[in-house]
Amino acid sequence: MLSYVVDLKFQKFDHAKIANSYINNSLNEFLSIDGITGINTFIGQNGEITTTVKFQKKDSLELIKNKVDETLETLKATMLFQSRTFFSVCSYQYEKEGITTEL
Repeated sequence: MLSYVVDLKFQKFDHAKIANSYINNSLNEFLSIDGITGINTFIGQNGEITTTVKFQKKDSLELIKNKVDETLETLKATMLFQSRTFFSVCSYQYEKEGITTEL
């Protein structure tokens, strides 16, 4: 599995909370890209946000990159933050489904 990772660092947690809401709303546009298999966003207590967009086909990378750049440009017009983005290959993944057998 392939992924595109976006790491952001804000000066204050409150700024990260506001940016996180905007990023999560923007992620809806990513769902129209063919081949996306998952999207995760994590917010840290020190003002960090990490978003991972998982996909199957390398052809999707350019579309994902463009949408990320668009989202970051809008944020840069309103807030100060540090960012880095990178393409990666998933080397390990485990997710447990939550199921209950109780009635």
